[in-house]
Amino acid sequence: MRFDMKGEFPLAGTQAPTTVTHPWYWRSLPLEQRTGSEVFAALFRPDSHPEAIATLLESPYPTPADRSQLARYSICAGAPRIINGQPQLWTPPVGEILPFLQQLLQRGTKEQFTIHNSQLSHSPLPTPHSLPFTGGWLGWLGYDLAWEIEKLPHTRSDSLPFPTAYWYEPECFAVLDHSEQILWLAASAPQQLDELQERLEKSKVKSQKSKVGIREELTTLLTTTQLMSVNAVPMRGKPAPPPAWKPHRPLLHYSLLTHQEEYETAVRKAKKYIQAGDIFQANLSLRFEASTIASSWQIYQALQQINPSPFASYWQTPWGAVISCSPERLVQLQKSKNGNFRVSTRPIAGTRSRGATPEQDCDLAQELLCNTKEIAEHIMLVDLERNDLGRVCQWGSVIVDELLAIERYSHVMHLVSNITGTLKPEYNAIDLIRAVFPGGTITGCPKVRCMEIIEELEPTRRSLFYGSCGYLDWRGNLDLNILIRTLLYAKQETGDRRQETGDRRNSELRTQKSEELPTTVYQLPITNSLNKVWGQVGAGIVADSDPEREWYESLHKAQAQLIALQQAEE
Repeated sequence: MRFDMKGEFPLAGTQAPTTVTHPWYWRSLPLEQRTGSEVFAALFRPDSHPEAIATLLESPYPTPADRSQLARYSICAGAPRIINGQPQLWTPPVGEILPFLQQLLQRGTKEQFTIHNSQLSHSPLPTPHSLPFTGGWLGWLGYDLAWEIEKLPHTRSDSLPFPTAYWYEPECFAVLDHSEQILWLAASAPQQLDELQERLEKSKVKSQKSKVGIREELTTLLTTTQLMSVNAVPMRGKPAPPPAWKPHRPLLHYSLLTHQEEYETAVRKAKKYIQAGDIFQANLSLRFEASTIASSWQIYQALQQINPSPFASYWQTPWGAVISCSPERLVQLQKSKNGNFRVSTRPIAGTRSRGATPEQDCDLAQELLCNTKEIAEHIMLVDLERNDLGRVCQWGSVIVDELLAIERYSHVMHLVSNITGTLKPEYNAIDLIRAVFPGGTITGCPKVRCMEIIEELEPTRRSLFYGSCGYLDWRGNLDLNILIRTLLYAKQETGDRRQETGDRRNSELRTQKSEELPTTVYQLPITNSLNKVWGQVGAGIVADSDPEREWYESLHKAQAQLIALQQAEE
């Protein structure tokens, strides 16, 4: 099936389908220590069809002991259902996104009884309602959804080829319960369950020894490049540039779309807004472009090996691939045993590198917990999220049940808090999205004024970056991450509008103060044989932020993704 340049699915409009949702048929199998990536590769990942559709929402396995509930489940799915000749996939434009999702959810809610009765008579196994996702829709919400929620200025544009909203109903999917070691298969027809099981049996799962070898190789690579945040230790005086990255061969071709002088100027302007009392804090980001010979799947595997994250995702779509290793949840909504819907959000603010020894690791964690600036910024964002949840949650139900916790990953640690509440009966998942989107940690406080300033100071609209992706279950459950530590990947084609745009932008970069770009940026020609990748990184700006330090902090964050790109090419 072919798609036009705007990424529109030719058979699917923006209106929710009127046909009755067909039930999924279920089968449970032993998971046998498989990871989400292994099950996805065996069941759904297309090898030779760039326009094919497949999705992986992955939690790391083995499950980290300190994040067992965050990383319990993985979900993977294949192509959309075809009903009455129409693929159940939609890309509603800004202004119609939330009303469209409301239609989907209302349809699912009304038809729960019908689906339940149908399964009682036809399905060999009833729906496992204990799972967070038992069927519904997978998709993303780009940053531009904010323009549907708030009245914001229109001064920038999005040049990337991805639709702002993308949601589809899968034909078949799988849910991995890493805790119970059960693999749940769901299909639209009973015979498809046999097909899925046969694919699993034919697949060759890598040995644990091989997995360990890959992890050790990537860890060595990161160690040799001395990848660490500029905030890893208390800084005194002028910030140092990031460590030099000199690969043994120039595998990667990439450019920053913002020069250091331009970024530092934006930081100083943001500080003036803070000093004037307009805002307390703002997140300013910058974008980079890269060309690579690696496949999108290779890049995802490298990123996930470098930094396993509880909200990682891989999306293969007709417009390209979305590759994300996000550690941050935007919002979760789950129906509890008493019939109420429980809400949770988990903001991250404050980062340090992991120590080389257990003693150094503890020292860095203690320094982070005692840093007045970091604590103040974190508490401010916790209050912002409490206010967001308070719009749609029952009075008195919003609490902070985890405050200033240290959450450790393979190479970094974060300050994390968790805020929960009980959704008011008159509201649903779509109302919750409207209340919390986009996340305060990637905009600033107060949120709306920060988005206005971001639109003024950043050179281009954020596209999918700092938006969200995840699932909307037909029962009303919802789980969305924040699209950070994310790469957008698209094929380059001769004569393609995206290629022309990228070539023009790169030409401009090479002629504008190219001598001032950091030594870590390689300005090499981009050819049609390479694929285009975009990434976006940034830093939280407060009253005492040093512009140069914020620039280098952003470069450090970009370096992790670029190293993953390099590793994928080797």
